[in-house]
Amino acid sequence: MAKAILYNPHQNQRKIHNAINNGTEKYYVINIGRQFGKTLLALNQMLYWALNNKGCKIAWVSPVYKQSKKVFEETFKAFAKRMEIYRKVNQSELIIEYLTGSTIQFFSAERYDNIRGFTFDYLVCDEFAFMDEKAWTEVLRATVLVRGKKVLFLSTPKGKNNFFDMYNLAKTNPRYKAFKGTSFDNPYTNYDELNDIKKTLPEAVWEQEYLAEFVDSASVFKNVDKCINERPATTSSYYIGIDIGFQDDSTVVTVLNDNNQMVEQTAINNCTTKEVKDLIVSTINKYPHCKAYLELNNQGIAIYHDVVDEHRLHGTLEGFTTTVKTKGLIINNLVKCFNEESISILDSVELKDELAAYIYKVPTTGVLKFEAASGFHDDRVMSLAIATYCYFENKISNNFNYVIG
Repeated sequence: MAKAILYNPHQNQRKIHNAINNGTEKYYVINIGRQFGKTLLALNQMLYWALNNKGCKIAWVSPVYKQSKKVFEETFKAFAKRMEIYRKVNQSELIIEYLTGSTIQFFSAERYDNIRGFTFDYLVCDEFAFMDEKAWTEVLRATVLVRGKKVLFLSTPKGKNNFFDMYNLAKTNPRYKAFKGTSFDNPYTNYDELNDIKKTLPEAVWEQEYLAEFVDSASVFKNVDKCINERPATTSSYYIGIDIGFQDDSTVVTVLNDNNQMVEQTAINNCTTKEVKDLIVSTINKYPHCKAYLELNNQGIAIYHDVVDEHRLHGTLEGFTTTVKTKGLIINNLVKCFNEESISILDSVELKDELAAYIYKVPTTGVLKFEAASGFHDDRVMSLAIATYCYFENKISNNFNYVIG
């Protein structure tokens, strides 16, 4: 690349640059795993256009404003001491003008109507799989209809959405060209660390985020049918997970034995606070040698204090606060159990349906999130995850302290 400024591209980035700069296609769909270096690739490609063409208009569009602003700031910071290549910077409008008269402007697809009416020579759509599809079909496509020379669509996959469709267009439409790069295709990657990451993620997450695969299902849990056991053993100790729910959600109590086998799972809904307390106390009394974790979110904290104080359950019943971090911790723990087939569950249609509909999401922030698919609940899954976490936290350390009234 002539005049590439910010980096020395690795061999796989260079192949993509060469294909874009020497190719006749207009649309380039770049399907990339995490840490391949796609942002640097796209940014330097824009700089190549800006520095080698006079008076061209280039646009960078990210799914959200925060991302676009970050890339703008990184670009500006990198050139703060290079006055010989740019003319002026408009930090409020996120525009950089170069001495060639070419400009790069950074936009957000959150309010894509604000881009309506613009005309661009070159367009970069970053994290395209995470954009509202209408941003392209209703607005952005028209911006490159007249003068548009090259358009880049870059993203990690997100299921089989419009980015998947765009990627497949390259198989039949000569105006499109597709590329795929995994995290292993960056020669600077620490491969040992990548393999460590693989061990901590659900298979579908790994394949999508790091291998750039378009996965059919975002379901988190595997081997569920292999983990059915209708005859759990009677053991000396038990571990209980309690997920509190009111109105549309259920309160669910799950009991595991010393072998990480589900002994029972009870769900009640449309219930009173008294009924929830009674279920918790009766379950704990049924399994006197037990440890129980109760989710403290929402009404859970009041129920926890009432039950502990009224029934002298200090040391037996503990609180568990669900945050993005702790939810990821207990769900990953449960995922590992199913992957290794080291857990067994009862043959419950309701639980199996929730497990099948439990999905992961990787927002543009990159933070892995778990949740029930639209229209489904996750009360049984969360109760099971809390019980499993209780099992691992206490079985190994034998952390029991019984005060049962």
